[in-house]
Amino acid sequence: MSTHALLAQLQAGVTDGIFPGATLAWQTDNDATLHQLAVGRHTYAVDAPVVTTDTIYDQASLTKIVTATAAMCLLSARHIRIDDEVRRFLPQSHAHGVTIAHLLTHTSGLDIRLAAVAHHGAAELWRQVYALTPQVPPGTTVAYANVNTLLLGEIVAHVTGWSLAEALRVLVLQPVDMTMTCFNPPLAWQAHIPPTEHHATRGVVHGVVHDESCAALGGVAGHAGLFGTAADMVRFGRGWLATLAGDSPWQIHAADAQQALVNHSPPAQLGCGWGWMLHRAQFMGVAAPEMAAHTGFTGPVVAIVPRQGLAWALMSNRTWPERRMPPQHHGVTLRVSECLWHAHAR
Repeated sequence: MSTHALLAQLQAGVTDGIFPGATLAWQTDNDATLHQLAVGRHTYAVDAPVVTTDTIYDQASLTKIVTATAAMCLLSARHIRIDDEVRRFLPQSHAHGVTIAHLLTHTSGLDIRLAAVAHHGAAELWRQVYALTPQVPPGTTVAYANVNTLLLGEIVAHVTGWSLAEALRVLVLQPVDMTMTCFNPPLAWQAHIPPTEHHATRGVVHGVVHDESCAALGGVAGHAGLFGTAADMVRFGRGWLATLAGDSPWQIHAADAQQALVNHSPPAQLGCGWGWMLHRAQFMGVAAPEMAAHTGFTGPVVAIVPRQGLAWALMSNRTWPERRMPPQHHGVTLRVSECLWHAHAR
């Protein structure tokens, strides 16, 4: 396919000040080539480092779908069941009636803004999280919240007996050769990582996790903290495509993977699979009926389109130098999604 349209969309994002730079990677199951594009710089400064295909971005909430994949590994191995209650693994939790399924679909009814309590430190954050009780009956309302995958990550760590970082590395990252993805990136990676924000109290957030609650937890959490490249996230997406086809690098059963791409949300609410975002026309565009994806606050997205055998990932630091609400980058994501969809139509 011609890359001109894709490159034009990325360059427009830089020109319009939506992000200072971005990387895009994509691959299909009938193409041995990993295609990659890079535009812009790490910041808007004229002498800032140039973005390359090796640039490493804060993955933000893409961490959630990696954590969900680890949970799927445990599900297929029958170490957990989809209807197991959180309290089976975390008895200190007051989340009565909340199950693994509710965490994966953001229907737990648990309500807390983790960033608002992060400045109290890890111990207080956990105290408040474990004290939560559902504000609505679990399973009735979709409310996207970090606390769901934070708890899911704790369950993954509890069941495996490893730290969450080790569990995600062994269960998910290593089997698909995601060698440039990790929590708390080493100092040697610093020059390849764009900053995410010039924060009023934290200063320049560079090479450390942007999410305040994850930072309070030492940079490792189920909902945020991973850093990595677009190429690595395409490897992750291809792992899911292989899993759906019955050849999982993670030993996830194809039937379980297919259920992860079913919309389990109550009627007329945001589409949620087991970890995956579904039917989100705001950034998926015409691909929405057949695409599964996940986005992150700092700008990244990973997507798979199973019928096309397509996996793609777009990375940026759209929060530099300050976060803007509502976010402006979803329009770029939508146009990239539609370009790739039309180019690989079958």
